[in-house]
Amino acid sequence: MERGVGRLSVLVDELLDVSRITSGRLVLHLEDVDLAELVREVVERIRPEAERVGCELRLQVPGPVVSRWDRLRLEQVLSNLLSNALKYGAGYPVEVALRVSGTQVLLQVRDEGIGIDPALQERIFERFERAVSDRHYGGLGMGLWITREIVTALGGSIQVESAPGRGATFTVTLPWREMPGPR
Repeated sequence: MERGVGRLSVLVDELLDVSRITSGRLVLHLEDVDLAELVREVVERIRPEAERVGCELRLQVPGPVVSRWDRLRLEQVLSNLLSNALKYGAGYPVEVALRVSGTQVLLQVRDEGIGIDPALQERIFERFERAVSDRHYGGLGMGLWITREIVTALGGSIQVESAPGRGATFTVTLPWREMPGPR
């Protein structure tokens, strides 16, 4: 029953986000955020679900990666990507990696699940689009669209590398400006 209520809550939140995004009212609340810490928190929160579906969560996160981002929206991005990885990669390891490359931060979520046909990879980021039957996997096809809209609003991009039967790697690239340390 708790899972059902949780799924209903996510659906309501997604529908509200669809409304905000399509009406141009997606508001970002920028603040200093340690993305490394946020990633660790989200992974720990989703760990019980990963254990339930038989996924080992592997984490590769450096020390602090602080910049001005919207904490709640980045949490939503990572939650969407991890939820998909657990759904489509059930029983296989899921890796989350974070690294800084020059003026960019790369956040990757990789699963070893069913994979995505290359012909469908651009389509999965569109509203209400899916690469698989909803009969077998559920969902409405909004999570990746919302994720892309949030990442784009933050000045970043998202892409996927995948092949059927070989899992998928989603890479979120965000602009990064190192925050000055204490004086």
